[in-house]
Amino acid sequence: MSQMQIFLSYNPSDKSFADALASALRAAGADVWYDEHNVGTGEQLDEVTKQIRERPVFVVVLSKAALTSEWVPRECSWAYKFYTRDTSRVILPVTATKVEPSDFDQVVFLDDFRRIDGPGFQPFPRDEAIARTLQLLALAPGSAASAAATAASASEQPAQPANAADELVERGRALSEQQNYAEAIPLFEQAIRLDPNSFRAWNNLARTLEYANRLAESLIAYDHALAIKPDAVGTWNNKGITFGKLGLFDDAYASFEHAIAIDPNDANTWSNIGIVLTQRERYDEALAAFDRVLALKPDHAAAWSSKASLLVDLGRFEEAIAAYDRAIAIEPDDAIALYNKGNLFNSLGRYEEALATFDRALAIDATFDAAWSNKGLVLDNLGRYEEALAAYDRALALNPTQIATWNCKGNTLRSLKRPAEALATFDRALAIDRTYAFAWCNRGNALMDLQRRDEAIGCYDQAFTLDPTLALAMQNKAVALRGLGRNAEAQEAERRARAVNS
Repeated sequence: MSQMQIFLSYNPSDKSFADALASALRAAGADVWYDEHNVGTGEQLDEVTKQIRERPVFVVVLSKAALTSEWVPRECSWAYKFYTRDTSRVILPVTATKVEPSDFDQVVFLDDFRRIDGPGFQPFPRDEAIARTLQLLALAPGSAASAAATAASASEQPAQPANAADELVERGRALSEQQNYAEAIPLFEQAIRLDPNSFRAWNNLARTLEYANRLAESLIAYDHALAIKPDAVGTWNNKGITFGKLGLFDDAYASFEHAIAIDPNDANTWSNIGIVLTQRERYDEALAAFDRVLALKPDHAAAWSSKASLLVDLGRFEEAIAAYDRAIAIEPDDAIALYNKGNLFNSLGRYEEALATFDRALAIDATFDAAWSNKGLVLDNLGRYEEALAAYDRALALNPTQIATWNCKGNTLRSLKRPAEALATFDRALAIDRTYAFAWCNRGNALMDLQRRDEAIGCYDQAFTLDPTLALAMQNKAVALRGLGRNAEAQEAERRARAVNS
């Protein structure tokens, strides 16, 4: 189960309540960001917006002072904006002191969300409010189990009030945010049994099924949600993403077209259209879609990254580097964008720049196994073989099933004149996948280093059988045959290599 990421919004007049709530949330295992030292949102605006964007759970402490302040309503509005793009996010108001309906004039949308308070906006005692918050977020001991038990037994219970369905949805969303999909799904299903016309229940069920990789079921749930609310842009988008995961790109495109017909200025939809058009190899249209995104939202980091990847495919490398730079300037902690930029530098032979870029990615995420592996490739290209080995070992410690990394490590060991270790390393690769032609070819090379030519020939034959386009296997076989004085067979192997290359 992943750690719940929470942003806590409050007014300084409610700091003691906010401190107690944050302390309880952290004690329950959540990662909570809030203005602990009362610096003020205005003094750290960029950091506040970043934290709201990156944390899917937004908890706001309600009081008259908070609701009539400048910054708490702004933070609520930013959180709501992200919620409209992804309705699996959680917004949870917790009432600290009594408020009136008129206090919500700046944040009327908060009425759509389950609050922690009693009748008439009366607050619960602080300890009870905190306990209820933990319970609703499935952070209290046993709360997930009790929620699941409630859902499992609900078919035996009489009808419950409408807000019971809302509470089940909120608890399900909290569990889903913690990646506890198996316990979240029954809660959404029970909410639907209580209120079959609950868009939020169907929509969150669909999203959670998608996260759980139950994609066909997810599509059915999205259809139910859209039957209730056909103008839900985010739901059309998510349905399109699910189609894309199934490789049904025409259906994905149709879903995104529905979304864009409802809101022609939705940047996320245009970004998804660009991705699908790229997958369908309609590159000019894809580029136009990404440009449309960036005209609408110049700080859309994902669109800059997607545009950069497309420019790489089109061979427009300098433009791609500039696009990656724009993405990274917006999201400096985007390790994937840095990784992709490093790969581009490596392919262009700009090895020192590639190395520096991979190092930046790894400073952000030291568990990024592919970045360690590709850093090893760059070090190989620079002739820094011992450092390359260390990078490959870091990658393999994180992910021992990386067959390409085992293969690269074996090549580096050959460069260091350590053929026996190289042979064992290629064997590790082939233990993962016996059909990996390059590993068979490289195993043959290690056997050649060990003067075991007959065995090497068998490896080259196996490589060529697996991949008849691998001319190198026949070229190396010819070298092995000539070493054994079998010149006629060597000529035939050379002929087969030329036939591939012609």
